[in-house]
Amino acid sequence: MACAWVEAARALLGVPFCHQGRSRQGLDCLGLLILSAQAAGLRFGGYQPLQLDEGGYGPRPDTDYLAQRLGAYLSAVPRQAMQVGDVLLLRVEGRAQHLALVTDYPYAAALGMIHAYAPARRVVEHRLDDDWQRAIARVYRP
Repeated sequence: MACAWVEAARALLGVPFCHQGRSRQGLDCLGLLILSAQAAGLRFGGYQPLQLDEGGYGPRPDTDYLAQRLGAYLSAVPRQAMQVGDVLLLRVEGRAQHLALVTDYPYAAALGMIHAYAPARRVVEHRLDDDWQRAIARVYRP
């Protein structure tokens, strides 16, 4: 199922960034994970991804609450065990507030990541380089 999730996320590359976006017209990092997991047919704790969605969060989500919610439906795994289809909780501006999906980056023999990235103003995929590796706060597996 992890590959199906990555392929569903890749189908959203280039979609514009939109805070709390949940459609092909605009996505944020959580919206990308929810929409692509839904398209891949994933379920978390018996729930469809859209059933677990929450709105009303600010541009700087509550990091403790985000980690708690991820931990309720996904399993935390050691960073060294990270694999394609895992979810990354990333630190941005010193706070664990950003999400990405681990990929098999097609242009290098390395892991990559797909995320809706505000500075890029769209959904992007790139290599999981040293800077992003250092930003990993936690790794979760469906």
